[in-house]
Amino acid sequence: MTTIMISILPDGMPVDKMDDDDGKSCPIPTQDPDANMENKDMAEYEHNYTASQLEDECCGTCSNFNQTSEMMDCIGDDTGDLGYCQSLKFVCSAENVCDIWVIGGPITSESQEDYKDIL
Repeated sequence: MTTIMISILPDGMPVDKMDDDDGKSCPIPTQDPDANMENKDMAEYEHNYTASQLEDECCGTCSNFNQTSEMMDCIGDDTGDLGYCQSLKFVCSAENVCDIWVIGGPITSESQEDYKDIL
């Protein structure tokens, strides 16, 4: 049986998870390519998700960009080029950017060490 849980990090950022029968917790778009593509298309259309022209303003430096070790396991990428956009709910490229980019990221296991129990 699949259950969906939404946790809130101390700074207010929602972290959505999907708990499956095997005990693995992953957001649905990291496991369902159609859901991921739908959310990515929306990001491109509504929030101008595209390649960044600025090195310091890209998804890889955004506070919505989740690259915790748990999330990287869900994504299945060990290159560091991908992460999960907590706001727009899709797997995105560290090199891209959109209109909702926010300074202060990425979310990493190290930066969330104190809050690991809610991730």
